[in-house]
Amino acid sequence: MASPSMPLRSFINGKRVRPSPQHLYSLYDAATGTVREKVQSATPGQIRDGVIAASESQERWARDYSPSDRSKVLLRAARILERRAGEVALAETGDTGRTVRETRHEAAGAADCLEYQAGAALTVGGQHVDLSGNRSWGYTRREPIGTTVGIGAWNYPLQSAVWKSAPALAFGNSMVFKPSELTPTTALILADAYSEAGLPDGVFNVILGDGSAGASLVSHEKVDKVSFTGSVETGSKVYTAAAESLKRVTLELGGKSPLIIFDDANIHDAVSTAMVANWLSSGQVCSNGTRVFVHESVLEKFLESLVKRTSRLKIGDPTEEATDLGPMISRGHMEKVMKYIQIGKEEDQADLLCGGEPILQETGGYYLSPAIFSNCNDNMRIVQDEIFGMVMSVLSFRDEGEVVQRANNTAYGLAAGVFTNDLKRAHRVVADLNVATTWINNYNLAPVVLPWGGFKKSGQGSENGLVGVESWTRLKAVYVEMGAIDCPYP
Repeated sequence: MASPSMPLRSFINGKRVRPSPQHLYSLYDAATGTVREKVQSATPGQIRDGVIAASESQERWARDYSPSDRSKVLLRAARILERRAGEVALAETGDTGRTVRETRHEAAGAADCLEYQAGAALTVGGQHVDLSGNRSWGYTRREPIGTTVGIGAWNYPLQSAVWKSAPALAFGNSMVFKPSELTPTTALILADAYSEAGLPDGVFNVILGDGSAGASLVSHEKVDKVSFTGSVETGSKVYTAAAESLKRVTLELGGKSPLIIFDDANIHDAVSTAMVANWLSSGQVCSNGTRVFVHESVLEKFLESLVKRTSRLKIGDPTEEATDLGPMISRGHMEKVMKYIQIGKEEDQADLLCGGEPILQETGGYYLSPAIFSNCNDNMRIVQDEIFGMVMSVLSFRDEGEVVQRANNTAYGLAAGVFTNDLKRAHRVVADLNVATTWINNYNLAPVVLPWGGFKKSGQGSENGLVGVESWTRLKAVYVEMGAIDCPYP
C-alpha cells in the first residue's frame, strides 16, 4: 500500500491524492512499538473535494445504473477481496494488532456482506396498494438518500467500511468513508476493489485523518446521511452536529454487555463462550460480554476452568499462526486498560484471579495479559464502565429474575448472551433483556443477514439484515388517479 517514501493517501474521485510532505503522521506497529508507515491526512480542501465528488457522481450512479448493474459491481468487488485475502489479513493485523488467525477471515466476511447487499439491491422494492372503487391506486418507491458519510471504528476497520458502504452503494447512494486514523489501510484496499470492479469514480471516496476530518464531513451541507461507529462520547457529538441540518444518522456505539451462565449449562462450553466474549481481538470489541453472571452453584467450577484455560493462551507476535492473543492497538489504550485494572484491584472485595500485567515488554509492543476479577458487585467501576480491553468481571447470581434485573442495570443496550440447556428459559430471558443483539449458547457472531444496532446509549438505528434497507433508503409515496377529479368547487 505504501513505502517509506510514499505515505498512505486519501482516495478521491477514483485516485489517490497527490503526495505531500505536509500533514503526515505515523502509524505504529502494535507488536514492536516502532513506526510502521506514514499517513497523509486530508486537507480541508481535499475533504471538500471528496464530498463534491460523491455528490456529483451520486445521481448518475442511481439513475444510469440499474439495481442489476449495481449488484454486479458489488459481486465483482467481493471476488476481488477474496483474491486479496492474504493482503487484507496482513494489513488488518498490521493496523490493529489482531492475530492472523482472526484477520484471515476478514476478506471472506466482507465478501459475504457485499453478496448479501448485491442480492438485496435486486429484491427489495416498494409496495402497491389499491385505494378506491374507481381503480385508483398508489405505490411506494425506495430511493437512495443521496450523499452519505461513513465513519469507521479502529477495531474492525474493513468490516466497518463494508457494512456501511455495501448497502449504501447497493441502493444508489454515494459515500465518503473516513476510517479511524489508527487503521486506514484496508479502507483503501476496499476503494481499489470497488474501482477495479467498475464502480464509477467519485461514488466511493476515502478521507484519511483524525476526528477533525470526521467533524468536517458530518457538518458538510451536501451530506444527507451519516453512519458512525465508535464511542458514546463521539457518537453524541456526531448526532448533535448532524441534527443542525437534520441529516439522517445511524450510530453503533459502546457496550457493557452481560453474559449469563445458568446452572444447567455445560461448563466447558460456557467457559469457551466467556473466553470468546472477552478475549476476542484482545478484548477490543464493543459487544464483548465483560459482565459474566454465573449461577452460584457452578461458580467455583466455572472459575477454575476459566483461569486454567486462560493461563494457557499464547500471547505474542500476531503474525504467527500459534499466537492466540496479540497486542493492544496502542500504548495509550493499553495504559487506559491498565488504569482500570488498578481501579479493580483497589475496589472493595474484588479479587484479581490472574492477568492484568504488561508482558513481553522487551519487544516494545503493547502486550497485556487478560485479567479475570471475581467477587465483583454491580456498582464497581470495572463492572459499570466500558473498558474495551481484556478485563472480565465475574458476578454470581441465584435466580432468573434477579440476574435479568441486574443485567439490564446499565446505560448500554448493545448485546447480551444467555447460556443454558433450557431453551424455554433462554427465550424468556432474551425477551426480557434490554439489548439489541442477543445470543443463546454462543457469542460474538454477527451474520450480515441479521440486523446490528444498539438500544439506549449503545446506538440508534440498525445496519445489516433487511431492516438495514431502511438505513440507506428513503420512501416516497405515489398516488395514481384513475378516475375523474371530485372537486367541491363550481
